Amino acid sequence: MDNKTLLKKLFLEGLEKCAPHHAIQESLRISGNMVEVKDNKYPIDGRPIYLFAVGKAAVPMYQKASEILGDHITKSLVITSDQEAAESCKADEVIVASHPLPDKRSLEAGNAALDFMKNVPPHAMVINLISGGTSSLLTAPAEGVSVGELADLYELLNNSGATIHDINTVRKHCSGIKEGQLLRHLNPKVTLIDLVISDVPNDELSMIGSGPTIPDWSSYQDAYHVLIAYNLWDTIPESIRTHVEKGIRGEVEETVTPEEVLIEKHQSEIISSARKLVDKIGDLASQQGLQVTVADEPFNEDVAGVARSVADIVSPIADKDKSQREQPALLIFWGESTVEVTGDGRGGRSQELALRGACKIAGYQNSSWLSAGTDGIDGPTDAAGAIVDGATIDKAKEKKLNPKLYLANNDSYHFHEQMGTLLKTGPTGNNLMDVVLVLIK
Repeated sequence: MDNKTLLKKLFLEGLEKCAPHHAIQESLRISGNMVEVKDNKYPIDGRPIYLFAVGKAAVPMYQKASEILGDHITKSLVITSDQEAAESCKADEVIVASHPLPDKRSLEAGNAALDFMKNVPPHAMVINLISGGTSSLLTAPAEGVSVGELADLYELLNNSGATIHDINTVRKHCSGIKEGQLLRHLNPKVTLIDLVISDVPNDELSMIGSGPTIPDWSSYQDAYHVLIAYNLWDTIPESIRTHVEKGIRGEVEETVTPEEVLIEKHQSEIISSARKLVDKIGDLASQQGLQVTVADEPFNEDVAGVARSVADIVSPIADKDKSQREQPALLIFWGESTVEVTGDGRGGRSQELALRGACKIAGYQNSSWLSAGTDGIDGPTDAAGAIVDGATIDKAKEKKLNPKLYLANNDSYHFHEQMGTLLKTGPTGNNLMDVVLVLIK
């Protein structure tokens, strides 16, 4: 099996091992007249269960949860970005909304979620299944802000090079549904359970999907500072500037903080994450006879910095003579890079990271590099990422392709398309950040 084929196989098999339905099955069960979530048990005698799923993994999470809960479910709502998956979903209501930018369908989804929560009776149990993509799929713009203006804001943030923490700090404060605000629409006597698949560095609950049921301490002042830091304050829609200014002056209610206990019986659990994925990939690689090293911490910096950091670890190993290596090595990295978009090309952060990686390992004929988004969709493209090797740049020069020009124009997709290095998986129904695999044989 050649290096590229092996890398793709490890990536896809790892994703299958960490599929959303496995995560739900490991976290949720019925035992007699009790619902068990991790170590907690909740009685369900005559108690209605309301099941709500939102995000890129919403459909597979819902399907496994509904299989487990069966007739105990009174009502269900699923919000997804996957049209094909939605067509097979048997929830009471299924809405296909927009990602990565919200649109009127996202607004419809936000209104449906608010109505769903408002109609939950006080003795009921609500089980929320939340995964990445929720920030765009579930939208309720702040008063005076249109969904189109919100989409403009999202696009500016996504292209600014801001971290997901900073992006979501702003998103939360332009919404009537994020940062715990969905809690305000629930009866305080319900039992609320959040089962969450993490797509953010450090698995920070309040940042996953902008935390619709998770309060945090961020403020309008924080949102303002983010917009200033990334030189966006003067370019965002005027309605959003006005709203943030009102929030700073106290004329608009602040989002929910952790000191506000709106729901007394509230359990939130992260049931899957990128860390679990890379450990699974590492186990699979070890079974293939590879010497595996997994990064201790997620990367969370600009894409050029990530490429540099990975290459600094890879190069000394690739430089070694074959006789000095007891076995082939696989280095595994994970996280979420940022890209400041200045060109008008096409691509995503994983495709750009792979192109930068190709430049870093150029000439190392023994090395291959996979960069991929675990949702199968890297940026506004039909590719998950790309797989390159030490010969990619030399082959590009033979085709008279200049990698630096493609990088300068944020056009990594068209570089990889011409080189045959794109990795296409289709939507995976999962979302566990990005993965980089470097194989040295």
